[in-house]
Amino acid sequence: MKLKNIFFYLLIGTLLVSCTERVDFELDEAAEAQLVVFGEITSDTMAHAVILSKSAPYFYNRPPEMVSNAQLTLFDEVETIQLSEDPEHPGVYLTPEDYAGVVGRSYRLDIAGVDINGDGQAETYQAETDMRPTAPVHGVAVVYNASWDGWEVGVFSQDPPETEDYYLFKVYRNGVLYTDSIHNYRVVDDRFFNGNEITGAFVQYFDEEKEELVEEGDTITLEMAGITKAYYDFVVGVNLETRPKAPLFSGPPANIRGNISNGALGFFAVMEVARSSTVYNGAVVND
Repeated sequence: MKLKNIFFYLLIGTLLVSCTERVDFELDEAAEAQLVVFGEITSDTMAHAVILSKSAPYFYNRPPEMVSNAQLTLFDEVETIQLSEDPEHPGVYLTPEDYAGVVGRSYRLDIAGVDINGDGQAETYQAETDMRPTAPVHGVAVVYNASWDGWEVGVFSQDPPETEDYYLFKVYRNGVLYTDSIHNYRVVDDRFFNGNEITGAFVQYFDEEKEELVEEGDTITLEMAGITKAYYDFVVGVNLETRPKAPLFSGPPANIRGNISNGALGFFAVMEVARSSTVYNGAVVND
């Protein structure tokens, strides 16, 4: 090796070493915990759940602290009910098993008897919303898209022409809810198909690379719910904030504005739901 090349590599090595420096980041922990609320009341007759927990710092790597012994009251313009805490799941509050939401009613959830900041004073919180109708589900289609390595779930429906509508889609495989987290909820508005027939529009997806597999003979059930614009905006905001960011060192996600008063986080939603099922027959497309 020539002498000048040896000097060149020594110079590069020296520069690399001299540029290596320990950097300590001082991460500010969340100053004060906040109440986090999540609940969905549907038109199904069942025990509906409202979940209460405490917020945690962004880099907190343990399950959230649940909030027990709260008093939850639900008003729906006609009746008032008390929610009971599930004895086996702290922080989960349930309506009676025979309760169902009704389209057109306004709802208010009152939360009392909680001391989130630990100052010895009980706080109260409130959420208000209304139940919107959904469009009917006339049918469901499932095909494997070889170009995208996954199964597309499409819906057949008829959107009403006279209203501005927002929809939430959930999907079940053999009776098990696949979209069991708000992070994989799919929401749409009707700006591009208002008043038109919906013929197999792709609304949910099973990703083969993530081992979300659909086998021939599986029963796929699609649930279509009518939601408010506020809940639509909330779900969109959650998905935007929790998806991977670029550049790598972009800031941490921000809290998404919900509909809970007194500085609490989260959302309380009510919705009418419609469903339809199909059995996957092995259909394949290439787009």
